Parts: sequence; structure tokens; C-alpha cells
Amino acid sequence: MVAENFVPSEIRVSYRITEDARQSIDEIAHSSIREAMRLLQIPSGIQVITATQMPSRGTGIGSSSSCAVGVLNALHSWRGDRVGPRQLAREAVRIEREILREPGGVQDQYTAAYGGLNLIQVDRDDTVSVQSLQVDHDGLETLNQSLMLFFTGVERPSSTIHVHQASAVESHLDEYRTMKDLARMTAAAIEKLDLPEIGRLMEENWELKRRLSEGVTSPTIDEWCAVAKRNGAFGGKLMGAGGGGFLFFVVPPEHQHDVQHALGSLGLMRKPIRLDIRGSSLVFEE
Repeated sequence: MVAENFVPSEIRVSYRITEDARQSIDEIAHSSIREAMRLLQIPSGIQVITATQMPSRGTGIGSSSSCAVGVLNALHSWRGDRVGPRQLAREAVRIEREILREPGGVQDQYTAAYGGLNLIQVDRDDTVSVQSLQVDHDGLETLNQSLMLFFTGVERPSSTIHVHQASAVESHLDEYRTMKDLARMTAAAIEKLDLPEIGRLMEENWELKRRLSEGVTSPTIDEWCAVAKRNGAFGGKLMGAGGGGFLFFVVPPEHQHDVQHALGSLGLMRKPIRLDIRGSSLVFEE
């Protein structure tokens, strides 16, 4: 994200396309950027540029929330503000969930703002607590060397699945309670660097998520997961609400070539990843 001075009476926003607004901020079509500027009361005289190595929407990896957090951080810096991750996350939640009324939770915004490995708890009064997991540098490297991400080539809006899941919460309370328990168990397994257990718990979470909505999985997605397991993965799941996007696996290094070859032959593309411990941060400012 880049936020820099521009023609005093105009706004320019560049992402896949370039938008110029000369009359009003309402001319900006990019909803997250438009509402972030409105929230921070930036009327004009600014250029905002975004760039990403990942598809920006419909992939289950929180890219839209990451964009909202990043834009807010850049705009605050442009104004001369100093803000922390909690404020960035809260403002991103306000934009996406309250102003734009996009369905979903708050975990993506807090994950993008804080970075690292965290156990995030949302209480009944919407209070959010972020507990950092205790993993040292060597442990992070062990995890980095054991995680694989594959793009399915399928992009889909998560809103339809989220709306269906929200309307059926009462009929799936047992699944949600179990998923909550699994989150705590997974956090404990991560701190112990128990890779087989992490994979098993991810797979159990995936099995529960499949029950929540018809659009979460497909026979093709199920087969991809089975192929990864047959070739040495400890376990994995489809990221996000489901239906497409990215598959995420825990795989010991000695089996990663086999998993990559098997899924690659089916048309899936591996995306190199590393755990980010900084969260949203400023790289350069003047």
C-alpha cells in the first residue's frame, strides 16, 4: 500500500485499474479504500496505490481484510498518526462489517493487524482478546518448512456461504462448540510443535466446516485433500468459508516434493508462504 500527496482537489486510486475522483469521494468504486478515506476524513489531495501477489478476493486467505487494514495504516501514516494494531483492526471491522455490511467474523482483520501466531477470542459483548502463542525463532522455522499452500484456481465470493451459515447457526451449535475447542487444542499443538497433531486437528476442523453449508466443498476439493494425504500430508483444509480459493496443508519436508508433484499434476499451483510476525507495518514514510 502506498499513500502519497496528489493534486490538491483530486483523488487517485490504483489497483487493477486506476480511478480518478474530481468531484467527490463517492466517485471511488473500491469500497474499502473509499470508506477508509471517509472514516479518516480525507477529502482529496491523495493518491492510494495497492499491489498484491495474491488474488484480492474470494480466496479464503483474508485478502480483503488485509487490504482494509493496510489501507488504514497507510492513510493514518499519511495524516501523521501513530496507531497500533488494535485500532487498525477495529477500524477495519467497522468498515467491512458495519459500514459495508459484508458478512463474516473479525478474525481476518485482527490477524492482518497483529501478525504472528495468535489465539483470538471474541466474547459475547464483542470484546476481542488476542493471545500471542509462545513459539521461538527455531519453532517458527520448523513451521515455515512444514506448511504448503496451493491455489485451486477457483475464486468465489464468500458472502453467499457466510449468509447461509449465519442463518443456520442454531442448527449447528454443536459443531461450532467443537470448533471452538479445536482452536484451543490447535494453539496448544502449535506451541508444542506437534506437526502431526496440528494436521489432524486442521482436518477435524475441515470435516466440521463441511457440515455447515452445502457450498463449502465439492467432490473435486475432497479428492485434492485425499491426494495430499496419500502423498504424505499430516492434514489440511480449504481456507476461509469454502467453495474455492486456497488449500493449506501441514507436510513434513521429506514428503513435500511428492505432494507438490501430485497436486501440480492436477492443475494446482503451489504458492510459497512464510509466517509473518510483524502484522501490518510501515516500510517507508517521509
